[in-house]
This record gives sequence, structure tokens and C-alpha cells, in this order.
Amino acid sequence: MSNIAVIGGGASGMICSIFASKNNSVTLFCNDDKVGKKLLVTGNGRCNLTNLKNFENSYNTNILNYLNKFNQKQTLKFFKNLGLLTYADQEDRVYPLSNSAKSVIDVLVTKLNKNKVIIKKNEEVLSIKQVNDKYEITTREKNYIYDKIVISVGSNTTFLEQLNIKYNNFSPSLVSLKTKEDTHNLAGLRLSNVEVSLVIDNKKIIEKGEVLFKDKGLSGICIFNLSAYLARQKNYNTKICIDLIPNLNKEDLTKLLNERLDYNFLNAKEFMQGIFNEKINNYVLKMCKIKNEEKITKKHIDILTNAIKSLSFNVLGYYENNQVKSGGVSLNNLTDFLQYKSLKNLYFTGEIIDVDGLCGGYNLQWAWTSGKIVGENI
Repeated sequence: MSNIAVIGGGASGMICSIFASKNNSVTLFCNDDKVGKKLLVTGNGRCNLTNLKNFENSYNTNILNYLNKFNQKQTLKFFKNLGLLTYADQEDRVYPLSNSAKSVIDVLVTKLNKNKVIIKKNEEVLSIKQVNDKYEITTREKNYIYDKIVISVGSNTTFLEQLNIKYNNFSPSLVSLKTKEDTHNLAGLRLSNVEVSLVIDNKKIIEKGEVLFKDKGLSGICIFNLSAYLARQKNYNTKICIDLIPNLNKEDLTKLLNERLDYNFLNAKEFMQGIFNEKINNYVLKMCKIKNEEKITKKHIDILTNAIKSLSFNVLGYYENNQVKSGGVSLNNLTDFLQYKSLKNLYFTGEIIDVDGLCGGYNLQWAWTSGKIVGENI
């Protein structure tokens, strides 16, 4: 039996402690007064546990080897055995039946207590030092010695630097994006069933779904997912295009707009009525430099078609509202059981590893997967 410290009371730290405590003495260190606090805000408070879809291309790197050890089906079986009831929505995103993240935390904490995991709340770990084959942990209260250490602290690089561990710099991922264009008049407006795209390294990346406008920027799941690609590039300066009517190609849209010329609309405002929300109509006309009182003629049709099929926004940066960060310890420096190759008895789980996924439960699945793998094999 080993004496193990898990540093970080988030999703991966909790599940790691549960599995590690079957055959070891485990202490879970948590900065907060409660474990799992970050889970409370996932999925808008509902906790998007995982996703039933194929996980291929959902992460910045290939983690099939790890998912084969603990995938979404095994995750749901694990939670079912803890007593948690779940359901999947139309996008295959899985939530607790209660629609409350607290239900997830409650069943995890109950299991931690049953397994006699020592939970040290409000005890911040200040430093970790290797002492022979063991590790010394220093908190404000005292010093501890453990046989093995698991670091599950999100994107906090303090311990990586203390232990001279190489890592890829972190960048905010799954974030709202700031734009050069003033979108104040669109703030709060949601567009559904649109197609959003950007180009990286001559490759066009497309997301379909919903966009939410902010005062000076863009948000929503489509934008979050595109921001993940920008985070991996460490560069947020790009152009994003929104296709407002993805189910019509340019030729069909041009034909539709030409037909509207026969309706004898008095001006551009009337011409656009019935196509989109008034705010979007006004914005499209503004981008096309067409005044509301101006009469639409054949010369305007191509301009309008291009704007509707590719409403462009120049991205200048991101808002500080990231759900996850891209970066961390490379999988190349870890074993198949996520032990650091260069330091004995040191393990990593969750976001501190350079694995990040798109929206929809993928990042939490990595937390469950990595936590279970380390906990079972430590």
C-alpha cells in the first residue's frame, strides 16, 4: 500500500482519488472550501458529463489509446454505479437527470468518503519537492511526505516550474472572441442553424450551430469550438465568416433575392424584412453600405448575396471567460498510465496535460479518463 497525495479537487482529481483509494491511502488536497467547485459551472450549471458521439477529431491530439481504457460508455456505467441518473440531448451531450452539477459532485463526494479518502479542504499546496524516491508537500499548515504524487491542478504551472518539468505554454480555449467590428446593436442576439468558418494553414474549419453576439464580439458553441483551434495556434488574429443561410448555395440565394425585386419593395429595409431578424437585416445592409431608405436594384444583389453567405468579422483577441486552456505537459513525456517518464512516482491528470477538446463534454471526458487511468494504475 502506498501513501498518495492528489493535488487538485476538480473532476480528474476526484475520480483519481476514488480509484487510487481502493488499494492505497489517499489524501486529496483542495484549495477551496468544497471539492468540485469548477464542476458547478460546467454545462451552464447542468454539468455536461460526456458525449455519446465518436470522439475522433474532437481533441487536439490522438487520445484513442487512453479512451480505449475508459471511454464514455464506461464513464456512464461508473456514474450509474454511484447512483447518478443521466440523459442525452439531441446533440448526444450527456447531463445528470437532475440538470444540476451538484448531483454529480454529491455522488463523487459520497464515494470519496466511503473509500476513506482524506480530503484537506482550504489547504493550499505551496510547493512540491522530490526527496529521494518520495515527495515533500508544503502547505501553510505543515509539511507532508508521500510515496507518490498526482498533479491535477488545471492550468496552474507552479508545480511544473518547481519540478523543472517541460510543458507547452497555455492559451485560453473555448472562449468568446473580440472583433474589430462593433456589434453593440446585435448584443444578446442568438443566431441558430448558421455555419461559421475560419482558415488556418490554408485549411478551412467549419462549425455549424449557434452564434451569440456580444457588445464587441462573438460567442456561442460554434465560436468556442473555433477558438480551440486558434488556441492551439497561439494566435487569435484571424477572420471569421458566418453563412447566415447555409442550406442555400450562392446561386439559389441570388435567384431568391432577384425574385424579391419583383415585389416592388419601396426601400432596402422593406426588401430585407422577412429574411432575418431586424437587427441582422440592419447589420447586413450596413456592411453592404446600403442605406435603409435606398431602393434595392439588380446591382445590389451580388453584394447582398456575398454578405449573407459570408458575413465577415476580424478577430482581435478573446474575452477572459475561457472554459479550458490549451497547453500543458505533452503526452510524449508521459507513459501510457500518465506517469512522468523523467521522475518516478509522479503522475498527471486532466487539463494540466496537453489535451483539450471541443465543446460538448469532451474536456470532462478527458478528466474522467485520465483520472481513472492514473487512479487504477498508480
